[in-house]
Amino acid sequence: MKCLLLLIFPVLLLTSCDSESSLRVRNQLPYAVVENVDWGGIPVSSQIIPGETSQKITIMENEMYYNIHLPSAFPLKFYINVNGDRVFVQTRKSYLLNRDNDLTIDLCDTTQVFNPLMDKTN
Repeated sequence: MKCLLLLIFPVLLLTSCDSESSLRVRNQLPYAVVENVDWGGIPVSSQIIPGETSQKITIMENEMYYNIHLPSAFPLKFYINVNGDRVFVQTRKSYLLNRDNDLTIDLCDTTQVFNPLMDKTN
């Protein structure tokens, strides 16, 4: 019984120390659908229509699958779809997600983006 408790205690201690953060994206672009949104290699949403917010994506402090260590800052990468015309873009700004943080990123008309496939200056 003592051995079992000695094994369970470190596991509980390690799992309770992980910080949990969340990320979501709000599409405030009036006529554009935002598709395949990605932050740091983590897929955030496949599609966000104008006026909607993506579901909350939970990120653990040391995310092993995506190799994310918080705090981390990454730009958003996504497609803008307007009437069937799609353009791949990336935000010029990187968005910082801290430990135990709930971050909502607003995509609006003033969000600076560029196409990394076309723009070599970044």
